[in-house]
Amino acid sequence: MFVLADAAHGAQRHHKDNAVLVSSYSEALELVHRGYPIRMSDGRSPASLVSPASLQFVDAPVDHFDDLWTYTMPAPPFTLQAMMEDLREHLVSQAADLERIAGIAAATAFLGFEVEDFSDYNHKKIGEKLNLDAFNITRIARRAYESAFRPWPCEALDLDEADELEQILRGSMVRFSRRYGSPLDREGSSLNRTVLAAYNRWRIADGCFYVDDNVELGTTEAIGALTGMPVTAVRNAMSRDGLSLVKSKIDNDALLDWITSRRNFAPLRQSETSSEIWAWVMIHEFKSHPLDEALANIRSRATKPSPDLDAAEQVIIARRAARQLPSWAELRRYAAALRAAPDRLILNLTDIWSPD
Repeated sequence: MFVLADAAHGAQRHHKDNAVLVSSYSEALELVHRGYPIRMSDGRSPASLVSPASLQFVDAPVDHFDDLWTYTMPAPPFTLQAMMEDLREHLVSQAADLERIAGIAAATAFLGFEVEDFSDYNHKKIGEKLNLDAFNITRIARRAYESAFRPWPCEALDLDEADELEQILRGSMVRFSRRYGSPLDREGSSLNRTVLAAYNRWRIADGCFYVDDNVELGTTEAIGALTGMPVTAVRNAMSRDGLSLVKSKIDNDALLDWITSRRNFAPLRQSETSSEIWAWVMIHEFKSHPLDEALANIRSRATKPSPDLDAAEQVIIARRAARQLPSWAELRRYAAALRAAPDRLILNLTDIWSPD
């Protein structure tokens, strides 16, 4: 989401009530060219309104749309190495539990080398000897770090990787019966935050980030991991901003906007945004079905369409009945009514409906 301000509001343009919100990069760029200040950050300081006159416009190609975020990505909260040190401690904790359940031979087989005991003073030495590459969790932990904080160009998590993270998180629910504590169970540790943030970023992109029935057992911790805020700060900040975590009162769209606009939240990839995913669903409908059926299917699946949808649809229907291509402005209006990514929809529908 891009936040701009209308200069016509003068000294009041920075107020929240006067904000101009757009979800499309091209729309934001168009408004900036028209003189609208845009809220930006260097990734280290809070975002503030920047005058178009202060910006340098570079007209150069990028391999991927997401490359545009490279220059303003928040710095990772800790290094990959720090997270891996936590992972070593977690694996030693698992080995200690295994030794208690199945004996020292089983723990030795798990670690890959012999150990005499799991006394406190021996933990660090055991961790230092671990060959992390021998453990599957190392691969998924690295992928989680990449996905959670985007420190370098990388792909989003796929479904199998998200399932693996879910199993790791479910395993952490035994925290109260561990022989020795694990960083995975400690709120705010590098391993805990990495796994929670990566998994819940995937949930946001997949459209399944909803407040659970028992809020205290997960949602506030997830928001804290995503935003880098302590749980108490999450509750206080959300209360201050008028957001409730009571399931019967929650506005899930407002909650997601609040999370993804936090300073320390690494921006979603374009492919991960709900508007982009929804645009691809719509494109599939138009490719697979006649116009009237596609429009009906899309309408039946739409959540909170704008009142302008009926009129926007009729324009599309009239254009296609006359064997004409809807204009970009008309397609943008239709996309806006359904909260779909306009650029993606325009390019693909223009291609689908263009004469051979």
